[in-house]
Amino acid sequence: MEQNTQETELSLAEQFRNRVVLKVAKIIKVEQHPNGEFLFILTLEVGDEEPRQIVSSIVPFYKAEELQDKHIVIVYNLKPANFRGVRSNGMLLAAADPTVTDRETCEVLFAPQFEPGTQLEPEGLEPLEEKLCYVKPDKFFSFPLTTQDGFVMIDGKKIGADGKYLTAEVYKNGTVG
Repeated sequence: MEQNTQETELSLAEQFRNRVVLKVAKIIKVEQHPNGEFLFILTLEVGDEEPRQIVSSIVPFYKAEELQDKHIVIVYNLKPANFRGVRSNGMLLAAADPTVTDRETCEVLFAPQFEPGTQLEPEGLEPLEEKLCYVKPDKFFSFPLTTQDGFVMIDGKKIGADGKYLTAEVYKNGTVG
């Protein structure tokens, strides 16, 4: 009970930083999921010893060649899940049109300004020293990430690292998830 009281005294940006790890990843391989027509299996370089794999439902929005070798941002500590028999260790960030509620819009947030492995935080906050536990999808989605004037933000703070910020090109004033 005491921890919840303490957590509510933190700003939304601090709560986000304390629960969610966002890292830049380079897509090194794109495969069509064998059991999912709308799913890609992405193999990523994230600065770890081994490549990381995520499954993403972005086939209706992107061709494999549009994704190959691109830098994206993933929720690094999202609790792993299986998608039609394939394990996913994270989720990519994408922006959407807030006026459309049926998932008909999707803009993968490309991050060419950052090297793979870069950890992104709300401006003015530093990454925590300790390794964070997994965050469940519902907890991640409870944080109101948005794009405002093209910048990805939470609680009025831009998300980025080293004075550079994550941006959206299409949905400049939208939702992020």
